[in-house]
Amino acid sequence: MTLKLLLAEDDVELREVLVEALTMESFDVIACDNAEDALDIASEQYFDLALFDVVMTGMTGIEALSTLRRLHPNIGIIITTAFATVDVAVDAMKKGADEFLTKPFNLAALSVTLKRVHAERSPKSPLDERKHDQIFSALSNPIRRSVIKQLKIHRKMKFMDLCRVVGIEDHTKFNFHLKQLVISGLVIKEDGRIYSLTEQGQQVHSSML
Repeated sequence: MTLKLLLAEDDVELREVLVEALTMESFDVIACDNAEDALDIASEQYFDLALFDVVMTGMTGIEALSTLRRLHPNIGIIITTAFATVDVAVDAMKKGADEFLTKPFNLAALSVTLKRVHAERSPKSPLDERKHDQIFSALSNPIRRSVIKQLKIHRKMKFMDLCRVVGIEDHTKFNFHLKQLVISGLVIKEDGRIYSLTEQGQQVHSSML
């Protein structure tokens, strides 16, 4: 997938290096030497990402942030500077930057950062959101977390055995919790009331550790 990137950098050599390196990494780059020109272009074209230097002739990269964010609410914005201070970084983040990089930065790391910011900024589908909520809800209960841990250890377990190792005597209550885990896609119920973790359940167990 080619991501459209708007670059505002007044250092000619660095700008050329960035355009060449990011183009090789499959970014479609439009470069400017000042923030004003970059915002003019952003008002006419859609961009996935923006890479703005802080100190440029005229408007700073940080001053351009609010306009850029208004034009493209979901755009991923990375601010770069050779004069990094905590105050500047905090100011950039407050005004809408997603990431703050200090020059000189590693070009390979920059590509990874840009792609990560884009992934974080990409709007999730309602289905993804609902699935995430179901999983979060399923894991909020200690009984369900215990079920996931036991199924990871024993791989497959019958209802009564699972009930015993988790330590729940109320079968109706335990059945309710198992049903929630099945609905959330973390556990699968097989014939004979045998339960095991789905692939997603295995991943969730790893993240619980």
